[in-house]
Amino acid sequence: SNIVITYHTREDKAKEVVEEIKNMGRRVIMTQVDVSRREDVRKMVKRSIDEFGKIDILVNNAGILQQKPFEDITDEDWDRMFEVNMKGVFLCTQEVLPWMKRQRFGKIINISSVGGQFGGPKAVHYSATKAGVICFTKSLARIASPFNINVNAISPGLILTEMSEKELNDPKSRAKIDSILLKRIGKIEDVAGAAVFLASAESEYITGQVLNVNGGLYLG
Repeated sequence: SNIVITYHTREDKAKEVVEEIKNMGRRVIMTQVDVSRREDVRKMVKRSIDEFGKIDILVNNAGILQQKPFEDITDEDWDRMFEVNMKGVFLCTQEVLPWMKRQRFGKIINISSVGGQFGGPKAVHYSATKAGVICFTKSLARIASPFNINVNAISPGLILTEMSEKELNDPKSRAKIDSILLKRIGKIEDVAGAAVFLASAESEYITGQVLNVNGGLYLG
């Protein structure tokens, strides 16, 4: 597959990924995008179509995380969280869906979170956006199914990323490992593997679903 890599501020990280993809012999382009701005998203989609002629797979994985006591969340905190985590999914999907409908094929994969299913008392606004992503996924699956388009979500549990590293290194947070059946924090590769599956032909009979990648969190 040909791949479009997007980034907002971390150009250095995006370039590293681009080089990895090139080393695999794949064609790849990189573009800077603020997913909360329709103009940016529209330009990204146009460039993708101009370069590759079609879009088969969309992974909505742009997101931000902020932990704050509920009483301290400001209007600006709330709005920015929804602009990126919820509006970004809406804009990217709305701009890509017509192309997928035209070719009568597509895979849309939205990244939610365990917080969107069970709530997150340290980040109510974040959890609310991720719950929204789940409902968005199920609703869009109904719209897209007549066009042979699969729409699913991935709900990661405790995954070690740059965004979550500070939280997971907190002793109280690390105690949550005891509630995970597999007794470890997840890796980025665990989530990537789920995305590869949902993007593959093996998942063609799966749509409107939430794939939990959490090591058995809350089952222990």
